[in-house]
Amino acid sequence: MESLLKKYRIGHSRLRGGSLYGMEVDGNSVRTIEGEGYHALFLCALDAGREDCEWGRFVLRAELPRDMVLVIHALASDENRILRDGQEMLTDDFLREETDARRKKRLFELSDSIRQAGAQDILLYGQRGRYLWLCIELIGAGSACLHDMQVYTPGDNFLQTFPEVYRRNGEFLHRYLSVFSSLYNDLQEEIDSLPALFDLDTAPAALLPEFARWIGLEMDGGFLNEDQCRRLIRSGFRLLSRKGTRAAIEEAIHLLVEEPVYILERVGAEGCREQGREEPFAFTVLIARQSDEQLHTKLLYLINQFRPIRTRVSIVFLGDCIGMDYHCYLDINASLVQSAGGSLNGGAALNGLTCLQ
Repeated sequence: MESLLKKYRIGHSRLRGGSLYGMEVDGNSVRTIEGEGYHALFLCALDAGREDCEWGRFVLRAELPRDMVLVIHALASDENRILRDGQEMLTDDFLREETDARRKKRLFELSDSIRQAGAQDILLYGQRGRYLWLCIELIGAGSACLHDMQVYTPGDNFLQTFPEVYRRNGEFLHRYLSVFSSLYNDLQEEIDSLPALFDLDTAPAALLPEFARWIGLEMDGGFLNEDQCRRLIRSGFRLLSRKGTRAAIEEAIHLLVEEPVYILERVGAEGCREQGREEPFAFTVLIARQSDEQLHTKLLYLINQFRPIRTRVSIVFLGDCIGMDYHCYLDINASLVQSAGGSLNGGAALNGLTCLQ
């Protein structure tokens, strides 16, 4: 008794190994080529690894224009070639040949294959054998895409639970149970895929802000792109365990910045006052790159989640242009000019926070 459901995914490598007419491979999907009048895909044989295998379903997702028809041909055999009148007709080598597509399709029609039009989920009952060949046609004009192709075996697990007298493939009871068996298998597949929703590499982007809130991070407002969000969540526990330290701030900054970063602390320095209120601690982040207002906003958004309480942060980009930190004032008739090279004499002194470029 066959009871273990198996699934074969038709991905990039198998699509590339097939024969395409008026179509091209795009990752794990195939797309029609505009201007071509005929679209077909011939897949080399799937090998179940055992004789007399009972094939169950073929499922795919198709994005088609209204006036385009999807036609699927399927043929199974215990031999890796199909013979007719003692002559070899259908083999993988023949399917790979650059010959007329209608000639290849004719071989399916002359054999004991099944043909289904207009359906993206078909039953393969009656097709038994170790090898399974598939032909997919698109009849009509327009742009189309086929993806998520999967083949299931065995035929029907529900039918296997009945006494032997009821296990007659193709009869009413078999077709009736197939409806519920297909629904059950689809539901079981969704349940089996639930762990992927909690994997940072595969979780949908819409769930990332919720994951961040679970560990105490804020990512509302769309400040970070999807890749930056995944990197931040992946480092979240380590960053939060060192929250308020220089190491946490530096690591958070390097999630967005690859250039060298320098953090200068100003504890009790003259000038750390604002609106008559003393700041007990302030620090400046120096970044060796051109000024970027969008990046400045993102960095403040991140740093504010990991900086020590009651601190003030300044971000300075050390680009080619002139830059000023807080508490810089211009007198009457003062002007800013392009920076130029200079030198300090022996008696020069630098006070407070000074940046030399």
